[in-house]
Amino acid sequence: MKILYATRLFSGLESSITDKKWKPTGVPTIYKIIKELDRKYDVRFIFSVKDSGIGYRSSWKKADDSSFYIKGLDNKITVLAGINFYFSWLPRKIAMIFREIRQSLAIIKEVSKFKPDIVYCDHANIIVAALLSRYQKRTLIVFRVMGVYPSMRKSLISNTLINRIFKWAYRSPFSLVICTQDGSGVELWLENALLLSVRREVLLNGIDNISTCKVSDSQLQALSHQNNIILYVGKLEEYKGCYEFVHAILLLFKQGIKDIHALVIGTGNEGKALKKLVEKNHLVNNFTFIERLPHEQIFAAHKLSDIYVSMNHLGNLSNSNLEAIQSNSCMVIPAQQMDNGIDVVTNTLLGNSVVTIPTKSPDILAKALYALVSSRDKREEMSKLIRTKKKDFLWSWDERVAVEMKLLTDLVRGDK
Repeated sequence: MKILYATRLFSGLESSITDKKWKPTGVPTIYKIIKELDRKYDVRFIFSVKDSGIGYRSSWKKADDSSFYIKGLDNKITVLAGINFYFSWLPRKIAMIFREIRQSLAIIKEVSKFKPDIVYCDHANIIVAALLSRYQKRTLIVFRVMGVYPSMRKSLISNTLINRIFKWAYRSPFSLVICTQDGSGVELWLENALLLSVRREVLLNGIDNISTCKVSDSQLQALSHQNNIILYVGKLEEYKGCYEFVHAILLLFKQGIKDIHALVIGTGNEGKALKKLVEKNHLVNNFTFIERLPHEQIFAAHKLSDIYVSMNHLGNLSNSNLEAIQSNSCMVIPAQQMDNGIDVVTNTLLGNSVVTIPTKSPDILAKALYALVSSRDKREEMSKLIRTKKKDFLWSWDERVAVEMKLLTDLVRGDK
């Protein structure tokens, strides 16, 4: 089977591409599929540099497209340059438009040369996926959706030119749409965005085994004497709820709750502002900020902590939260949002095994945390409930990847 795999160059993949050695971080949904495709099939990997917009920042600054092999992958990869391909005097918005056109043409050209059985495109390459599905009938087109973002919902109701283009693209006759179940209300969006005739499969991400994790990181070991550690893991961005988390902890201290320690793991645009907020309140010794940890040490952080908090506004079945579930953590997460479907599935899966509160409510979060800090029995009860609940829906990454591989092979064979 021949597959052309086109995805944006995620930050977690950039170091592998730069060093020409496969050692990805982050986006396990992407890199685990890449590794399995590389192992089993004849693949062309195309990484398009998207160096603009929220979540599309890139440290890849090369001005030309590059094709080469890297250690750890058998198949050749191509990196399509971003706006640096063009003269610096060209207005950024114009360069972005030219970037999309040029990258799309490059992918179409490779399809023509390689003649794959399947073209697999992520949302960053939705326009070329739409064009191929409409006008290249000999090739099967798989559209990969990594959860639903507000801009994707806006595209369905806004009449601006760019949103009308995206709406047109979504309603293309794709051969298959594979969507990550991250709690972002994907079912409702898929129903409204796609053609009724297009097959869609919604898959929860997998989870790694944690049976042998030990606290070995020195930054975590330094916290071994702390009581009531409250953990946050994720990007330090507003939509992730990092401010609600910090403000809730600050409220607890103002109310005289001193025997707690906040552990924040992650990086992002709000990191400096959050640290300044903590400094302003003279609580530096009560917060530990860690930018990055080896993956197995994330599980060690859960083992060390008493409560895990996720206030993600966009959905709470992310990889970070699945790791918390796997760790049997006592969890506080946002309540379901019925108007847009966010966390409706999350609520169905987790039920009463987690504490739920409204988003953007640090005062209510502080009250929920106070109740949990005050009762070890309640925390243990929540942990036992989640240990039971997770058996119904968690699966390993091996199982998750195997299902996606079967979807692709069945597609080529014509099986339903």
